[in-house]
Order: sequence, then C-alpha cells, then structure tokens
Amino acid sequence: MAGHCALYPKAVRADISTGRAAAWCVTLKLSGVSMKYRRLVLCLFLAAAFAFAADPRLAQKSFQEGLHFEDNGQWKPAESSYSAAIQADSGQAAYFLHRGRVRLQLADNSLALEDAGNALRLKPDSAEAFELRADIYVKLLEPRKAIADYNRAINLKLDTPAIYNSRAGAYASLGENELAIADYTQGIKLRLDDPVPIKQRGNVYAAMGRFSQALDDYDQSINLKDDYADAYLDRGFAWGQMGDFPRAIQDFDRVIALRSNDAKAYTLRGVANLKLDENEKAVADLSAAMKLSPKDAYVHLARAAALVKLGRSREAFEDRDQAVRLSPNLAEAYLARGGSYHELGMHEKGIADRTKAIELAPELPEARYARGSAYYLMGDYAKARADMQEALRLRPSYQEAADVLKKAEEKLAQAASSAPATLVAHATQPAVPSPVTDASGLVNPGDFRPRVETISVPTTSPEILATDAPRPQPKALPAPPASAEEHERRGRVLTESGNYADAIAELTEAIRLKPALARAYNARGYAYLRARDYQHALADFNDAIRLDANYTNAYKNRAVTKKALGDAEGASADLARSK
Repeated sequence: MAGHCALYPKAVRADISTGRAAAWCVTLKLSGVSMKYRRLVLCLFLAAAFAFAADPRLAQKSFQEGLHFEDNGQWKPAESSYSAAIQADSGQAAYFLHRGRVRLQLADNSLALEDAGNALRLKPDSAEAFELRADIYVKLLEPRKAIADYNRAINLKLDTPAIYNSRAGAYASLGENELAIADYTQGIKLRLDDPVPIKQRGNVYAAMGRFSQALDDYDQSINLKDDYADAYLDRGFAWGQMGDFPRAIQDFDRVIALRSNDAKAYTLRGVANLKLDENEKAVADLSAAMKLSPKDAYVHLARAAALVKLGRSREAFEDRDQAVRLSPNLAEAYLARGGSYHELGMHEKGIADRTKAIELAPELPEARYARGSAYYLMGDYAKARADMQEALRLRPSYQEAADVLKKAEEKLAQAASSAPATLVAHATQPAVPSPVTDASGLVNPGDFRPRVETISVPTTSPEILATDAPRPQPKALPAPPASAEEHERRGRVLTESGNYADAIAELTEAIRLKPALARAYNARGYAYLRARDYQHALADFNDAIRLDANYTNAYKNRAVTKKALGDAEGASADLARSK
C-alpha cells in the first residue's frame, strides 16, 4: 500500500491549490486493501497533505499586505501579495476577489476574469464578485454580460452608488439612454456630492439632444468641482450644439487653462471660432491641436476648412492631402481633397477622389451630392442627375440634392430640344469650380468630424458661381399644419439641423396622425440613430419594414443600428436585403 500511495503526493498537492483535493477521496484506488480501509487511508493522507499545503496564518498576513498595497494604488505589489495568500490558502473567495480587482486595474482582464470566476465558485452568492465580473465585462466591451452581472449583484442587495453608475454606463454604451438616466439618477441620490456621475448623466442627455438638461447637469458638476476640466469640455460642446459659440469658447478657454495639452479643447475651440468667422484664431487653435495630435486626420480637415475661408487654397490642399495619407479609408478626407482638386482646376482628380469616397462610404449621401455637383459644373448633366437621385434615395429630405437634380433635369430637357444650345452651355462652363466655404460643425468631443465641403451649384445658371458663399441656413418654419406629411417634413429638417428631440416629437405626431406611414417610422428611427438611442431606433426601423417590406433605406438604417448594438450577423443580413 505504501508503494501505491507514494505515486500520488505530487499530483495531490497540485490539485489542492485549485480546491479539487476532496475528489481524490472518491476516485483513487489502492489495490490489495478493502474498500473501507482504502478510503480511510487515502482521506487521512489527503488531510495531512492539505494541512501541510495550507497555511492560513501566512495567507492572512500576505492578504493584509495586499490590502495595504491596494489602498495605496500599488497594483503590482498588491497582486504579488494576494497571489502569495492564494498559494498559502486557496479556499478564500476574498483573496481571489481582491486579486481580480488589482488585475483589472493593471488591465490584465483575462486573468481578472478568472479570479472573479474563482471567487464566485467559492462564494456563489457574493454580490461583490458579480460586480467585479461585470466591471471586467465592461472593459472587454461586453455590456450585455455586464448588465446581467450588475443585475445579479443588485438582486443580492448590493445598493451602492458605484453599481448603479456602472450599470448606467453599460446601458449608455448600448444607446439605452432612458435606462442609463434612471440608473445615474439613483446613483446620484445615494451620493449627492460626486460630480462624475452628474456629468455622465449630462452626456447621456446630450446624446439624446436634450441639451438644456445636459447643461443643468454640467453646471451642477462644476459647482461641486470648479476645476473639473471634462465637465467644462462637455458643457462647451453642449453650448456649441445650441449655437452659442461665444459661451462654448469660454468653456474651452477654461479647459485649456486647466490642461494646456488638451488637443480636443483646442480642436473644438478652433471649430467654434470657425463658426464665428474668426478664421485666423481658428487656424491658430487647430495648428496647436495638430502639434498635440499630429496624426488626427480630422484636425487637418478642420484646419483646411479655415484656410479655405482665408483664401489659402494651396495650404488647404496640403492639409487635406495629409488627411488622406493619415486615414486612407476615410471617405470625408477624399471628399475634402476632391474639393481642393476642383478649386485648383484638376477636375479629373477631383472626380476620382469623390468616386473613392463613394466606394468607401456608399451610404453617405454627401458623397453622391459632392460628385454630382462636380459633374453638373463640368456640364455632365446625366451623371449629375444619377448622383443626385442616389443622394435623395439615401436621404429623402436632402433639399440641396433635390435642387441640383431639378436643374440637371432642366439642362437635359434643354439639350434634348436644342442640340446647339447644349454645345453653347458646355462651352461656357466655369474653368475652376469653387468649393463652398461652409466649415465644420461642432460634434461630440469624442467623435469629432468636420462637415464635408462640396462644390456649390449656382441657383441661376452654371456660368455664375459664388466663390465664398456659405451654405444657406434653413428658413424659419411656419406653424405646423395638421397633416402627417408636414410633420414628417419638419421632423426631417430638424434632424438634419441636429435638433433630435424636437425632430422626434414632430415625427411622433406624424405617426399619430398616420400610423401606417412607413417613411415617418424610418425618419424617426434615423433621428434616434443620430442621437445614439439605438434601441428606439431599432424599434422604429422594424416598424418601417413591417409596413413596407421593400423599404431599402430602412434596411440600411437598421443594419447600421444592429452593427452599433453588436449584432454583426444581423447587420450583414439587412445590408444584403437592401441591395
């Protein structure tokens, strides 16, 4: 028997460290000994081996050292101490829990996830372990799994500001904004003096287009922490979205005073100056941003827009060319460089760039509009008409595309009735079409994209081309009539202007008046999509397709939404249906 037992101590000790030693009392066999004595001898041996391996006093000493290191933010020494505690006694859930926390701080997410799993294996009703695993899932970009674990922790009576704020962040990442706001509100109630969740709730309101509520939250967070640079940055963005660029600039000034190397603050202040036609200031700010973030293609595009306004076309082209080099798959960069090529008289290259933009982003109506405008000004009215029709298919409310389409059709009609007149019209095309100098719009600080510049099609004849006129602003809307179609039209205009909350209200009224109007569901879904409220967007696109099974634009919009929600397979299926 002794000869047989000598075969097992090393394997037994290995399994003791993972908590599986007890199973050996059932599974090992010792030949030549009765079953009763065989089990007794083996269990006594295992108990002795476990007693030899486990050292609770040493484990507790190492654990206390780990707590000290963790409290002081010394993550590596803390991890080593917790590992020593686990080696001395692997049966304590708290040891795995704390090591998982420090590994999360060290961004060692896979090992942290293993530790959270071991903590739950040892203590299945540990709310703290569920919370830890949820936090890890957030880092692994798996918000659905995170929410499920946050729910389990809350059901186990974990009632802290942190868990509600964390679950709110997971909901916000999925575009489930109302649920995010509810959780942030609960977390704020549990701790009224923490400015961070108040600011984060403001960000959710901003994503929904509810900027006045966002501003209230930013004000409150700044009142609690007057040097809160992120709150000033986001409040400046909100002021910009509301068109109050002087106030936006004041907030960006404050950010730069607090963080002189904040590229985003310089970028957004530059764009705000651009909106105020302070073009020299815009160039200075965007140049500063470029020094801090030289590989950001969008900063090059924004500075190019300011340079165009100053008449510095060659420098603008250089910035746009660099944007293409930095981001060779960025459609906006090709669109912008195409505008510079046209301005410099290099029309074939301009057309080539805009064609490349269409290849990269076939769902972008601005790309079709830009190329179609170029074709129109070059006298190729048939191709201009085709591009404008596609732009309108992608965005039915695209009024500028509709205007150019009408002019292209008029030119084609004239050509059909009088060939000599067509030749004269072609001969009088301007040699150098000039791009619109409308500049970038303020957008989310985390997703800065300058507005694409396009060639302006004249309102009278192709012989008269405004060289520096900005894109016309929408006119004041009349009092809404009672028709569903008018509410839909107003909603689309508001969506294009970035006023998503009012757009959704108008489109909701259109749906109330005409519940079978598929276009209204699609338009409202698009407004929700632009506001990053993906769940509501998905519901509306589903309704649009239910009402019109051949609605290709709704399928495309739903594909974008599904992709944002992590449903890549569903997105691919919808894109296939849209063709």
